[in-house]
Amino acid sequence: MELSVRPMMLGSVKLPENHPRAADGTCVIQGFVVVHPDGAIVVDTGVTDDHDLLNEIYQPTATPLVDALNMVDVDERDVVAIINTHLHFDHCGQNRLLPTVPVYVQAAELAAARLPKFTIPEWAEIAHDRRRVIDGDAEIAPGVSLVATPGHTPGHQSVVVSHGDEVEVIVGQCCYSCGEFSDGSILPADMHEPSFLEQGVASLERLRRLSPTSAHFSHDTTVYRARTL
Repeated sequence: MELSVRPMMLGSVKLPENHPRAADGTCVIQGFVVVHPDGAIVVDTGVTDDHDLLNEIYQPTATPLVDALNMVDVDERDVVAIINTHLHFDHCGQNRLLPTVPVYVQAAELAAARLPKFTIPEWAEIAHDRRRVIDGDAEIAPGVSLVATPGHTPGHQSVVVSHGDEVEVIVGQCCYSCGEFSDGSILPADMHEPSFLEQGVASLERLRRLSPTSAHFSHDTTVYRARTL
């Protein structure tokens, strides 16, 4: 079975001074498409620029989701599922642009999205008939599995794509960068709150123990590739 992961650039935000990654200046926003025989699976939908307060604080640039899909040779009509790694505004902001497509999300993340200042509620809202609520790990299509990776948020999830000898992991924001994935480190300030650090470290180790051949990140365009002899 032929599967592949295609990164797509969805935009960027300028990080405010109180952000733990403020020194980076600009944060890129990546989504991904899992190309699957049963149809395309979108992982995260990025941000839009139609929210006044968000525009003031983060100055987003946004690539419309349909355009982003077309740029990686995917027809939006072929999308059969959306996976949100989590429901922060820069990961679910364009869910509404594919209004009939089912959305996979962790139960804990739906609950977290109701917390004050967690996200933009109207972007994170998922109509009841679109919700595919997962509690833990689950295979959602042959070769495509969701892995619960709490830490950055209470219901963060990552995606594992297995085909032949390849194991590709869409890390999301379980960790921020390729370098952190390589050395197994996490910035405590990236966690939902200090009490989530232990879970975050354990989540990252779960992914690393899969010995992936490659790994992809929401905010780092560098692709991790396993060393081969």
